[in-house]
Amino acid sequence: MPASDAPGPDDAIAAAVARRDATALVRHYSEAADRLAAWGEGDASLFFLTHAYIWALEAGLPEARAIHARLKEAGREA
Repeated sequence: MPASDAPGPDDAIAAAVARRDATALVRHYSEAADRLAAWGEGDASLFFLTHAYIWALEAGLPEARAIHARLKEAGREA
């Protein structure tokens, strides 16, 4: 399969949204946040991390605490 035809992060997120799979969404949004942070895209990274946090809260997932701590460390909470 050519690289251009390979499913990317957006496809994985869209599929997880369609299934309302909170666990997968937290994973995909967190992975996207990590990739963007590695590329020096801080604001975009925190945008995706915020989405991971919202889904983790919505589903009552334990990952919410760690994500919240990362957001606080980044100054995203007053």
